[in-house]
Amino acid sequence: MKLNPQNLQKFIDKPDPSRAAILFYGADTMRVALKRQEYLENLLGPNAEQEMRLTRLTGDEVLKNQSGIFDTIKATGFFPGQRAILVENTPDKASKIIIDCIKAWQPNDAHIVITSGTLKPSSQLRKSFENHEQTVAAPIYDNPMTEMEIKKELSRAKIQIKDPSVIDIVYGLSKDLEPGDFRNTLEKIYLYKFNDKSSLTAKDISACRPISAEANLDDMIYAVADGKTHKISAIFNRLKAQGVQPVTLCLSFQRHFKLLLRLSIYEGTQSEAISNQKPPIFGPRRNIILNQLKLWNVKNLKTALAYFVELDLGLRSISTQSPVEAITERTLIRVAMLAKR
Repeated sequence: MKLNPQNLQKFIDKPDPSRAAILFYGADTMRVALKRQEYLENLLGPNAEQEMRLTRLTGDEVLKNQSGIFDTIKATGFFPGQRAILVENTPDKASKIIIDCIKAWQPNDAHIVITSGTLKPSSQLRKSFENHEQTVAAPIYDNPMTEMEIKKELSRAKIQIKDPSVIDIVYGLSKDLEPGDFRNTLEKIYLYKFNDKSSLTAKDISACRPISAEANLDDMIYAVADGKTHKISAIFNRLKAQGVQPVTLCLSFQRHFKLLLRLSIYEGTQSEAISNQKPPIFGPRRNIILNQLKLWNVKNLKTALAYFVELDLGLRSISTQSPVEAITERTLIRVAMLAKR
């Protein structure tokens, strides 16, 4: 069975030990690790490792000792309670060993938890977990935490919130930070508010957030392509602090807007256009681009590309006297203002 994003959190909150195994996979190893950690805590409770009810292996160890995982699954625990075996960074070539263990699995055996990186639809490991009636495939996409997940995390730490705008601030922070950094920030908030019964405020969050939240090129590209001019300066300043050069930004924008133009002039529907794109576009990025195509027509895309060509020439010209950062930021704002027109 394959879980969709709507059902994933419900399954993590209430694991089903009658299933033989679950596979967590995705491009972001930190997100995968956080989800499987939460799943194991809900499945086994807080003292599983001390009570030797959780065994950890790597995919390489499984390949080197194929009988080891089978013996661990079938072993009888010294302490009572649910047992589990965690196999991390599992390569696709270990799929046959994992599948053989699942076929031999019985209700009293240890629950099998597998993690992996990006798995193509043709992956034997992924297909097996999606199709077997006793297993669950849980894809982890590169999405920030939802507002509901953030509220749940803060509620679990018994942090009170009276001002709805505070949740908006934390939610915005979840988009700006990497998942591991955001998790660390939440933990800082927990410690900061420990034994403090007052409601969480924007000042509290400011005291706990990283001094400089890192940004990536996609943050900037999506802000401009979505027409969100109010976000451009903040993201641009973070990229500048990280050493990202204006020329790199310009080239990235040219590639993205050329992609949007190719998709816009495709003879079929936009969904057909994006499905036929090489390399393929899938997951959250597919939905983001489809939404961007609704904001842009061919004329404005060509105008935007002309702005970027002009910017590229200006940045490469040794005669340019104006500050390159100011020129770049101004161009990005001009392009963003073309969206929805």
